[in-house]
Amino acid sequence: MSTGDHIPEASDADHPWPTIKLPTYPFLGSTFIDFAEHIAGEMSVTHNAIIRSLNSLWHNAILIPSREHDSPIILGYIGYALTALKAIQQHHDAEEEVFFPAMQHVGMNTMVEENTEQHRAFHDAMQTLKVYLEGVQAGSQEYDGQKMRELLREFADPLVKHLHDEIPTIRPEIMHKIDKTEMQKMSRALMIYNQSQEGLFSVVPFMLTAHDQREAPNWPPFPRILTWLGRNAIYRWHSSYWQFAPYDLSGEPQRYSAPTFK
Repeated sequence: MSTGDHIPEASDADHPWPTIKLPTYPFLGSTFIDFAEHIAGEMSVTHNAIIRSLNSLWHNAILIPSREHDSPIILGYIGYALTALKAIQQHHDAEEEVFFPAMQHVGMNTMVEENTEQHRAFHDAMQTLKVYLEGVQAGSQEYDGQKMRELLREFADPLVKHLHDEIPTIRPEIMHKIDKTEMQKMSRALMIYNQSQEGLFSVVPFMLTAHDQREAPNWPPFPRILTWLGRNAIYRWHSSYWQFAPYDLSGEPQRYSAPTFK
């Protein structure tokens, strides 16, 4: 497939949320080289990993048997879902605590206000889903696939709209208007913030297994040793989670197959 030919994955009943078309395909840009030029592309790749994880949660929700709350299958699925929410929360915390204030500092107030308002639009539904998942995990709630889908839809519809809408607000022609020194400060602040976050044993393998490597072979922008550890060692701490991810640890597409119980 040549540069620019990538078509976003279409939505259907089994995968209701479409991915974002990348500025180039495959995306090979790096914000470390030119933050202004490549932030929209890198953000698109990040958003697509989130969208694919949501589609995987949707697809698998009704395949999970309603058995004892402490069954390995339910706990694995719930663990994967909570890890997805953690990754999404960290992504948006980085925006609100570092990226948006930096954009306000250079006069991008409208962009910040619009994106912050969209964050608020899914916050409560995200919290409702998180409380339900934690309840199932603790045994105070019974797992129900249809309820899971209802709560996921209420949260994911406004979230995915935001993930699509945000990209045009950070396209290169806008970002290049900002002073390069400010861009460098913003890039460094985001890197430091992201490195300070928890999630070595959960968010790292989550990102690796939610990402289509054909789309951006150099992503996630982890140090090479961390990527190797994520695929070969770190995933073992929560190995039951990743069977519900859209890709396996080698980057191959996968689908969870519901077991047959006697």
